[in-house]
Amino acid sequence: MLKTVSPYLFFNGTCREALNFYSEVLDGKIKGVMTYGEANETVAEDLERIIHSQLEVDGQIFMLSDIPKDDNTMLQDRNVYIVLEFDSEAAIREVYEHLKKDGVVQMELDDMFWGAKYAKLIDKYDIGWDLSYRNDTEK
Repeated sequence: MLKTVSPYLFFNGTCREALNFYSEVLDGKIKGVMTYGEANETVAEDLERIIHSQLEVDGQIFMLSDIPKDDNTMLQDRNVYIVLEFDSEAAIREVYEHLKKDGVVQMELDDMFWGAKYAKLIDKYDIGWDLSYRNDTEK
């Protein structure tokens, strides 16, 4: 049925900054960036806003874009968090430390009753994240 699922993150003029931040934090590769101006889209108040970009992280694709105008109603009342499953405790700790800076931690990184290290937060770009690491070799 599904081939892939890719999160698409929207920003209000901070897409380029967020793309660079996530590229560094998640050790990802920016695959492409196109502005509204390059796409000949005149709906944007600022033609340098990003209409589409991609970030590849370990074979997974994140898509990112700016909304065309300063209209935060497009960004309100969302109920989606991006879940990242990590392959090591060191990796989850490193990403957690970066994402929590200037963000809001909803659940501190800690051991959970279901056997995972887990944290929940909203980063400085208002993106929700669930971070999880489970060492399945322990027991």
